[in-house]
Amino acid sequence: LLKFEVALPVLVPKYLRCTGFARACAPLFTMELSMFNVKHGFCEAVVRGLRSGFLGPEDYRRMGTSDTLEDMRSALEETDYGTFLQDEPSPLLVSTISKKCYEKLADEFRYLKAQTVEPLTTFMDFIAREKMIDNVCMIIQGALNNKAPAELQEKVHPLGVFDGMKVIMSETFDVQGGFDDVYRIFLVDTPIGSYFEEYLKVADMEKDEMPRAGVETSQVGGILTKQDLEIMKATLKKAWLEDFHNFVQGIGGTTAEVMGHMLKMEADFRVLLVTLNALNTNLSTEAKLQDRNSLYPSFGYLYPEGTRELRKVWNETTVRAA
Repeated sequence: LLKFEVALPVLVPKYLRCTGFARACAPLFTMELSMFNVKHGFCEAVVRGLRSGFLGPEDYRRMGTSDTLEDMRSALEETDYGTFLQDEPSPLLVSTISKKCYEKLADEFRYLKAQTVEPLTTFMDFIAREKMIDNVCMIIQGALNNKAPAELQEKVHPLGVFDGMKVIMSETFDVQGGFDDVYRIFLVDTPIGSYFEEYLKVADMEKDEMPRAGVETSQVGGILTKQDLEIMKATLKKAWLEDFHNFVQGIGGTTAEVMGHMLKMEADFRVLLVTLNALNTNLSTEAKLQDRNSLYPSFGYLYPEGTRELRKVWNETTVRAA
């Protein structure tokens, strides 16, 4: 469960090294090292401190000998995780530990982001956008299933929380009254609003019709009711990945090399995930192949040759052949 804590100290140091530190080691970039310390020196120190808090082999050995969750809490007392469960009443639940891990990660992420300057601030925004997409899709799914947003509070990922969610998650908010307010909040208060708007434009058009210039808020509920939300989530994450990739390529240098590699791996994973999940569904039929193929990111190590072959597959045999 504590593996989620790894994400922050792993991703951000890679960025910090990318944006100047590694290149500054060469004599040619001596001045760049000086500027790196001015802009990112404190952030790097915070990240190194967080990384030093990783659980070691001895910590995992003590946890492995725990018979109960209370024993596990005791085993963590001498680590950097010693305080994040201290206020939780007994008996501990697995869901409680998972929730507190997410909250600890989000708190450290926001603290680090508050110390950053551009372009690192935008870089960290991109990291959080993936979880914003998950939260938005979860709220919409709950609304379509006649569940009040407040009932979904336990499923919200804290890294993807945005200001408008406080309004949506309040007990007085009536999402069943229409999607107008929800749609407006998603567009105004989240950086994924542009992805969401583009999805609605395409989802609202008829076959062989050009995408529309915009969508009326009164139409949003009807559009979302007719759409498969898993396809919507995949579409939004495709847009996010492509936007993130364009951003790091625009920075250039080692950032483009290191983060470009990580994003290409993620893009290939999503291509294979969409392909395999679509097998034995209507997305594998000839009439729906175009809908499935539209979910493939337009970059990655599989792109374009591998992706071109996978666009033709419809069953396990053709996947192996591709």
